[in-house]
Amino acid sequence: MVTSSATSAVATLGGVQTVSLQLVEQSPINIDTVVLADLAAAYAAAVDTFVISNNAANKRGLLNVTGINAVTYTDATPTVPEIWPKLVDAMRQVHTGRLLPAREIYMTPTRWAWFQAALDANNRPFVSDDLAAAIPLLGNSDGAVAEGLAGVIRGINLPVFLDPNIPANLGAGTNEDRIIVARPEDVILYESSPKAEAFRETKAKEAQVVFRLYAYLALMSERAPKAISVISGTGLVQPTF
Repeated sequence: MVTSSATSAVATLGGVQTVSLQLVEQSPINIDTVVLADLAAAYAAAVDTFVISNNAANKRGLLNVTGINAVTYTDATPTVPEIWPKLVDAMRQVHTGRLLPAREIYMTPTRWAWFQAALDANNRPFVSDDLAAAIPLLGNSDGAVAEGLAGVIRGINLPVFLDPNIPANLGAGTNEDRIIVARPEDVILYESSPKAEAFRETKAKEAQVVFRLYAYLALMSERAPKAISVISGTGLVQPTF
């Protein structure tokens, strides 16, 4: 039996917003609730970006983990049928390297829209919520969502989650996105409860209030790199509609 250890460094993520004291005290609505809600939403997006794209030792995002399954899709005229074998290969490599099944697929909303817009030779969609109207059916759509569960790739039976924080400016032409096929159980995110605070003293001379929201987190993404497959290449340039 061989044992080893993995290290996950703690990071601090947060944001601040300065608001005039007059606005805080005279606004007919609770402006602090609005500001802190926006800070919380921005914090959530920052955590998501951190998990996907961070590139620092002991806290690398999914796209920057060393030793992941790299699947390249090179195609000057990409189509949904042509990317299909790459999705299957990405899933297969998780099965082979991790000896456990892949669970989920992550892609940008634009990439999923590209799947939805694709038609076969008989003008039938490859992805639809209507089985009868979409044969051959590669995927089920759960409706239009900007972020979250969007549908299922039927042939490999994996749910598709949309994430607008997946970068779309990668590759030689800075115009490629990425598709991630992974086993999320092997990527562990430790996160403290966010702390929301307001300070009058620091900006007292300017009659302003500083709102701050922050939390601590640590990402354990490198303990099982074969649980992550990333599809990249010229076949993933930004589609046009």
